[in-house]
Amino acid sequence: LGVTKILMDRGLYDEPFVKAFTDFPLLVRTDTLKRLHAHEVFAGYQPGLTKEGASFALQGLTEEQYEKLGDFVVFDQKSGGLKAITRDEVGERMREKGLDPTLEYKETVKLADGSEVEVMTLWEMYKVHLQDYDLDTVHEITGAPKEFIERLAEDIATIKPVAIHIGEGINHWFHATLHNRATYLPLMLTGNIGRLGAGCHTWAGNYKAALFQASPWSGPGFKGWIAEDPLRPNLDPNASGSTDIVVKGHARDEEPAYWDHGDRALIVDTPKYGHKNFTGKTHMPTPTKVMWFNNVNIINNAKWAYGLIKNVNPKIDMIINQDIEMTATAEYSDVTLPANSWMEFQALEVTASCSNPFLQIWGKDGIKPVFDSKDDVTIIAEMAKKLGEQLDDPRMATYWKFALEGRPEIYLQRLLDGSTTTTGYKVDEIMAGKYGEPGAALMMFRTYPRIPFYEQTHDNVPFFTDTGRMNAYCDIPEAIQYGENFVVHREGPEATPYMPNVIVSSNPYIRPDNFGITPEMLQSEVLDGDVRTVANNKMPWADVKNTKNPLWEQGFHFYCLTPKTRHRVHSQWSSVDWHAIWDSN
Repeated sequence: LGVTKILMDRGLYDEPFVKAFTDFPLLVRTDTLKRLHAHEVFAGYQPGLTKEGASFALQGLTEEQYEKLGDFVVFDQKSGGLKAITRDEVGERMREKGLDPTLEYKETVKLADGSEVEVMTLWEMYKVHLQDYDLDTVHEITGAPKEFIERLAEDIATIKPVAIHIGEGINHWFHATLHNRATYLPLMLTGNIGRLGAGCHTWAGNYKAALFQASPWSGPGFKGWIAEDPLRPNLDPNASGSTDIVVKGHARDEEPAYWDHGDRALIVDTPKYGHKNFTGKTHMPTPTKVMWFNNVNIINNAKWAYGLIKNVNPKIDMIINQDIEMTATAEYSDVTLPANSWMEFQALEVTASCSNPFLQIWGKDGIKPVFDSKDDVTIIAEMAKKLGEQLDDPRMATYWKFALEGRPEIYLQRLLDGSTTTTGYKVDEIMAGKYGEPGAALMMFRTYPRIPFYEQTHDNVPFFTDTGRMNAYCDIPEAIQYGENFVVHREGPEATPYMPNVIVSSNPYIRPDNFGITPEMLQSEVLDGDVRTVANNKMPWADVKNTKNPLWEQGFHFYCLTPKTRHRVHSQWSSVDWHAIWDSN
């Protein structure tokens, strides 16, 4: 935020890029804090998106979604008046329409219903917002030397390209969304998006599922791998993973944090509203009866470990873990099933990474397992077979037919068939070295090396946001109510010497609801964690630095930074002592 203020104050930004690809030119109402929409301003306004545009034709926007989104408004410098702008009109599409939106605008405008309202560009609002993040304040909050903050701003403004990589750890902190959005702001201002070597990236390692994307023309992608209809499995070994697999999910995703929270919704007795539920209708948690997982040391990585192990897990009927070594999760599971390491693989495995463009397939020719361990797919398939025998239901084994026959690569081929990044590849050809080293090939992205958002900045395709632009503002009701409509700094709900969860700002366009949980309450005693979590109190740094966290006053002065080892679990490389030491932050 401090760097962003320097870039804006000193004119060290790429104005054409900011106008064409960010939401800074869009107008916001100062009364409701919602974006100004075209139908509010122009009488009889007709929606501007066409069916041929990228929103509908390429990104799959529906009429129902568009009705909720609407079109937006800018102040056009060419015509000297307000103009409607759609989410398709980014980059050259905006310029083709003849629009040149101004960044600096604040006026009272007449709406179609005859009423008047004050509006501002988001740019003008951020000029107000960033007054709280001057060099002295940022230095005091962070401890970073002032000259380093200024040097960073100058470097980001003058060096092309610039990339910011976020560790897989800090992006899991309580206010990580604010942190991650903040790292984007300087890159949005300087045009360091959609070009080689630029961008903001979570350095997460092996998150591969999202790389096997589905599309109407390729097939079901990763979902075909995990959600083939168990009532109608395709038993033809030559079936196409693109067109012949019936996909039907019979399960619902649920965020593991709900399990960590005791399978409870976030319901708090607030002084202002009484018994209030903060969990949305679409993601109410359900009681966990059984947990079975591999490729994640989930009990070790979960927060509030004592409460989880002592209070939550005993209520779960069964916990099964698969891994290649003894972990905290293995220790606290009811059953741990030993899996083969890479060197012992008896079947093929596939991997890819969000940090590089390589598809890798290996295995099948591994050494004989040293102990009584099996490949992950074999463990699951044989468990299914045994359960089917117990329940007298052969369909359980049928679902894993090719794995039980020792031919799981058939499922792997179907995954390649149905994914945008791999369709057309053949497992046998990759293993034979057709594309280079045996087992290796390039994922078929648009660019090499990979350039995220290349389509947006080079092909003028909307970003995957409500505005079609990179957003520095969020006007959903929850964001406004919680004081996070702007990218803002918040202290944590626990790990801070200051008042828990305080919003560091004097911005009049941040108007949080504290639900009756006052600064006095938060500083007088250690409140329940859920209560601190939903408390939204705003004050400038000059006041924040004089507040107290009762825990700090009681002598809790140490921070515990837990390493996020997600990317090395179930991986042979990390079982080497020195690698484990080097990797642990």
